[in-house]
Amino acid sequence: DVINKGLTEEVILKGAADAFAGGWNRVKLYFMLGLPTETEEDIAGIADLANKVAKTFYEIPKGERPGNGRVDVVASTSFFVPKPFTPFQWSPMCTKDEFLGRAKIVNETIKSQLNKKSIRYNWHEADVTMIEGILARGDRRLCDTMIKIYEKGGIFAAWSEFFDEQIWLDAFAEDQIDTDFYTTRVRSEDELFPWDFIDAGVTKNFLLREWHAANAETVTPNCRQKCAGCGAMKYKGGVCYENKN
Repeated sequence: DVINKGLTEEVILKGAADAFAGGWNRVKLYFMLGLPTETEEDIAGIADLANKVAKTFYEIPKGERPGNGRVDVVASTSFFVPKPFTPFQWSPMCTKDEFLGRAKIVNETIKSQLNKKSIRYNWHEADVTMIEGILARGDRRLCDTMIKIYEKGGIFAAWSEFFDEQIWLDAFAEDQIDTDFYTTRVRSEDELFPWDFIDAGVTKNFLLREWHAANAETVTPNCRQKCAGCGAMKYKGGVCYENKN
């Protein structure tokens, strides 16, 4: 609900059951760790849902199960990185250790469950995530540092085999860049952002309303169901005008 997906556990389990009935025996589940309002119960709930998907498969009579009679549930978590032009541009990120701590809870909970042999768990690299967070909401002060990182050999960094965190950390230290300023700090609602001069159609006031709604875990209806007044109608096209003559 925080990220406005509007999905329920019942919908997910029904989808898994339908897939199993159609002959599939492998399910991939994608989650995000570190969202605003997240609790330890929510984190453990990722493992619980993966277990329930496996349980749904094994509730099918043995002779009717697809494949070799076993299910393969792959649960993957990425770490939450707030982005500009979204309601989460005001949101702090978790620290690297906090991200890893949350992944550990999921991993240990999965290992404690009845269907653990049918579940595999993968999580994103926390160090790469922190760099993503810096780049996502960085400003002009990072420009010279980015060139320095490139000159130090920091290329193809999106591929884990080429990523060298120390190159980035050294460059930030040399240029006296406070990385927490871009990642973990709380932003005030009236803060001016580096990207505010760009008109993306969707207004900052709308994003702020959605930020409040996200923290209240209130789902905003789909644009096709009800206009939320985001401001995109100024472009006179797209979803806003689909049903207009």
